[in-house]
Amino acid sequence: MHNKTLIICLHPYSDMGGATNKIIQMLNSLNKKNYEIIYIYIKKNFKLNLNSNIKTIKLKNKRMLFSFFEIKRILFNYHKKNFKKKIFISNQNYSNSLTYFLTKDFKEFKSILIERNHLDELYYYNSIQDYLKKNIIKFFMKFTYKNASKIIGNTKKLSKDLSAFVNSKVKMIYSPTNSKEIIRLSKKYKPKNIRKDPKKVRLLSISRFTKRKNLITLLKALRIVSAKYNNIELILIGYGPELDNIKNFIQENKLNKKVFLLPFKKNPYPYFLISDIYIMPSLYEGCPNSIIESLVLNLPVISSNCNSGPEEILLNGRGGFIFKKRNFVELADKVGLYMKNKSIFKKKLNFAKKKIFRFEEKKVISEYLNLFKEI
Repeated sequence: MHNKTLIICLHPYSDMGGATNKIIQMLNSLNKKNYEIIYIYIKKNFKLNLNSNIKTIKLKNKRMLFSFFEIKRILFNYHKKNFKKKIFISNQNYSNSLTYFLTKDFKEFKSILIERNHLDELYYYNSIQDYLKKNIIKFFMKFTYKNASKIIGNTKKLSKDLSAFVNSKVKMIYSPTNSKEIIRLSKKYKPKNIRKDPKKVRLLSISRFTKRKNLITLLKALRIVSAKYNNIELILIGYGPELDNIKNFIQENKLNKKVFLLPFKKNPYPYFLISDIYIMPSLYEGCPNSIIESLVLNLPVISSNCNSGPEEILLNGRGGFIFKKRNFVELADKVGLYMKNKSIFKKKLNFAKKKIFRFEEKKVISEYLNLFKEI
């Protein structure tokens, strides 16, 4: 019998988000003497930063549902092999909702479902197709989550709400943050296109350009603030389906000279060092990595009051400023307050930094290791 624990991790998307990076960070930290790790992913538009000892399997079909039987075959192949323990990890509700059906014929697999977005995600619809898709997911979630060996939520609020939704106990484990590595990467290069300028006040926001990230609210706030202060600028870094809408808004509102619109950066941290405030205008989040990373790099934060994550990280406003989501006038007022009184922001930043140890990689990884032993 193998003295290792087998971990099979399923990545259901074709791009790399913050949540996926955190799963990879956790897997990379596991001792190869104790774990054999298989990482299953669909057709990728990104580089997998996995350690060489982690085996990867690329699915043939880029749609999760159509890969069902292919994943089932992979599990069957490992079902025939002997290990000390077998664990199947899924980290998004789309794949989580299928996990029971993937593993039900292989009883020795313990399933861990990691939920990283608040349930609000399932109540925002972009189309009729989106409405149908999300209602199917909600239906399957209520059934499949009850049959999981363990459910993980990455904030207290998410864990509480998810527990009530699926009528099952949810364990809270934060996403891991490697502060030392973030600080190291922030010094790796200096942005060539934008230089540090003490005369400027720079806002920074980094995300996928989707409707849920609500970047138009940020741009509307910038339009108000820049009419009062001509030294304010915004750095927007990312990519996604809302890019054209963002470009059009910038053009129509004559904000071209106020906005630096930059593509996705593998290492965006040097841009934190030339900015003054980090802004998160999202409609919903889980445990947003960028807020934690801002605190690590001494950048004060203004965030929307989406239903999980930001308020918890920012200690209900004691560690940063909170505004009502979609309220661009309130956001503009918060930025205007910074222009008048920077010391208040500094005070809140210092308070938040005292509590940042909650997210440190070493602490979070130890919680996952204990979980693997428990199940």
